[in-house]
Amino acid sequence: IDLEILDMLVTAAPAVTTDYWSARIGDEYDSTTNTFVPTAANRTAYVKSTWFQTLGNKIQKVSNKIHQLTLRGGANFLVCSPEVANLLEFTAGFKASVLADETKGGSAGVNKVGNISKKWDVYVAADFLRNVILVGRKGSSFLESGFVYAPYVPLQVTPTIFGQDDFVPRKGVMTRYAKKMVRPDMYGLVIVRGLLGESGGV
Repeated sequence: IDLEILDMLVTAAPAVTTDYWSARIGDEYDSTTNTFVPTAANRTAYVKSTWFQTLGNKIQKVSNKIHQLTLRGGANFLVCSPEVANLLEFTAGFKASVLADETKGGSAGVNKVGNISKKWDVYVAADFLRNVILVGRKGSSFLESGFVYAPYVPLQVTPTIFGQDDFVPRKGVMTRYAKKMVRPDMYGLVIVRGLLGESGGV
């Protein structure tokens, strides 16, 4: 369900709240050609640690655009993959919020790992899109909701049944819910290129 909702948020995010960033030092996005262009001046001016700080500039730009469109405020949460989280967690302003119990095994699904400059809560989903940062705003009341998830049958579990072929015990789990995108302009994306494993990645 988490991934289904995240997929809807990513798909609904408008183009005006989408920006691009490369992990390769000095590569700047050219919107006219939809490609990254190496900049010699940037490559000499930055090292990895300072270049990764520029990712925060892209996130802030998307957050400001969300504020402009919604007139409610900027983004206050991010969702990303473990690969992108690796970049965010070792930049200035990141503060981890991992509890002692979570280090013993963690929990399934989407996990909060910390925040950046007390402005954006950072969530990591192991199965999330590898090179995408979902930037979003969660309002303080239901009147400021961008997306509605409304389960009307939270969870039903069947009694234990045994498979007729192998006699392995099984349980069935079922839920029913409604979902609706209300304000897509409360969500944006930062597309990250040049990750380790990609062509030309760092």
